[in-house]
Amino acid sequence: MSEQGAFFQSDRVDQRPMRHALLWRLAGYLRPQWAALLALLVLMALGAFLEVLPSELTLRLINRFMGQGSLKGAAPMVAGFFGVLIAGFLVSFARYFLLAKVGQKAMLDLRVQLFAHLMGRSTEFFHRNPVGRLMTRVTSDVQNLNEMFASGFVAIVGDALSLLAIVAWMFWTHPGMALVALGILPFLLVATEVFRRRAGEAFRETQRRYAAINAFLQEQISGMGLVQVNAQEAHSSQQFRNLNEDYFQAFLRTIFAYAVFFPVVEFITSGTLAALIFYAGFKLQAGAITWGLLLAFIQQSSRFFRPIRELAERYNVMQTALASSERIFRLLDNREEIPEAPGAKPAVFAGEIRFDEVTFAYEEGGRKVVRALSGLIPKGKRIAVVGHTGAGKSTLINLLMRFYDVHEGRITVDGVDVRELKIRSLRDLFGLVLQDVFVFSGTLRDNIVLDRPMDEARLTSVLEQSQLKDLVGRLPQGLDTQVGERGQKLSAGERQLLAFARMLYLEPAVLLLDEATANIDSETEAKIQTVIERVSHRLTTFTIAHRLSTIRDADEIWVMDQGALVERGTHDGLISQDGVYAKLVRLQFADGEAA
Repeated sequence: MSEQGAFFQSDRVDQRPMRHALLWRLAGYLRPQWAALLALLVLMALGAFLEVLPSELTLRLINRFMGQGSLKGAAPMVAGFFGVLIAGFLVSFARYFLLAKVGQKAMLDLRVQLFAHLMGRSTEFFHRNPVGRLMTRVTSDVQNLNEMFASGFVAIVGDALSLLAIVAWMFWTHPGMALVALGILPFLLVATEVFRRRAGEAFRETQRRYAAINAFLQEQISGMGLVQVNAQEAHSSQQFRNLNEDYFQAFLRTIFAYAVFFPVVEFITSGTLAALIFYAGFKLQAGAITWGLLLAFIQQSSRFFRPIRELAERYNVMQTALASSERIFRLLDNREEIPEAPGAKPAVFAGEIRFDEVTFAYEEGGRKVVRALSGLIPKGKRIAVVGHTGAGKSTLINLLMRFYDVHEGRITVDGVDVRELKIRSLRDLFGLVLQDVFVFSGTLRDNIVLDRPMDEARLTSVLEQSQLKDLVGRLPQGLDTQVGERGQKLSAGERQLLAFARMLYLEPAVLLLDEATANIDSETEAKIQTVIERVSHRLTTFTIAHRLSTIRDADEIWVMDQGALVERGTHDGLISQDGVYAKLVRLQFADGEAA
């Protein structure tokens, strides 16, 4: 498997302390909001300044008025003190609101980019990568990044500015007491580093256990019918209980790290205050400091430890977000797509589609599912393809619509290689109806029209042609009836008729049918045959057939065996040859199907 194809095999990522390239790339999502970021920087600087003002006012208030034993004349200073508190509240509110807005806008842009990127990946990419993990990239991993933007490196700048302002005020006011207050800092840094390591490991393990629970839930709920049919409820419940126990134990280790760290910080904070008071006692006796200075230092010391505690928590947020960003960027860097040639032409189908010595394998160096196949699909004709399972029939449709590109040979539309045509224009030529019809949540009308312009006259004609008119008439809300998730409110036959109505509304030039009548009842099959008969006079039809009775009237039948085209001709002509096709007919006739 290629490196690109293997990148989803594990959710584990390298846990390097700071991946500067990732941070720089993430910062790119903030650059369009430079004006808001500049405003944030101003708010953070103002907030840092307001952090130290209350202590300065406390110092001046006590020193000026304690000696006289009266607060007479202190009103302006008291008013200023409360004004600073109110200003700090307003600045904090504006800062957090703007920070959240910037983060959410960055996440909006990233989600849109991820979804657009997924829309451009090749069919092979989706066959190889689980849907659950792709959804995790767009949801959970992006949410982890949002946590970082909301309380990560932008907020860290604010905490760093606050610390810088507090330390500067301490040294400006009294260098000796500042050294005492900061002397305990090495012990705090050691405690923070130990916490970071232990909590980081525990948190990553918690995330892995949580992902395992999500994966198990998705699988069990999707396969609930199979679980109940095989009486596996008790076994599944026990598995889920075990996964939850693992998650619980991992989460306890995370809680333990936090439960140890914060009391340690409180202990260090108390030790710092005790050291300050002890040192200040001697200075007070000597008259070197005032009571106002002591109280202001105590007040500022408590503020000093708050950003440090928050920095410790945010570091783990950053690590989790960086792990998620690595997975997201590996997805965004994936280039598995069908390339469109520079100067590609619009696709026009007026004459024929030709397979010219086409060879194809789904994996490089793997089994060739199509081997040197040549064939012609003239405009207005009905071509059918038959063969054993695995003969390569459905692959021809994948190649026609450029879900995959041929490895050898070429496919042309009116003489132009499909690789030289615009992909969207090429696919607009075809109306594809599969054996397993996908129906979107929404109304019947939405599923027929999709995002095309509404044309009531065309829609009415389509309902008539597709034999869907009777169903619409029976539904209480008609075309506005909700069909449920994946069309669960419709039967298999009704979903198949819906697929034909959708195809007819798009007005394609070529109708592609891939086992379209394999899993439906005879009555619905008869309706579909009627639909095909009605449109075949104006549409070119290319049919992958399982029930051979549905293709008797085809203009030409291609018989495939192990990727090669071994026979071709009309039904009667192939029967008279008594070859592979005749054997397939006899097998179905033996199973009770009229041939």
